[in-house]
Amino acid sequence: MYDDYEDESEFAGTYVHDVEGWSDDDIYDALDGDPEAYWNID
Repeated sequence: MYDDYEDESEFAGTYVHDVEGWSDDDIYDALDGDPEAYWNID
């Protein structure tokens, strides 16, 4: 089943949002709004 809340996410379709489950706020706070920066986390 498709969840409607994903339509509202700016980061829907990114690995960090869809697979890791990070919220938009988490991505803005920890990654400065750049979901690609997730790959730099050790």
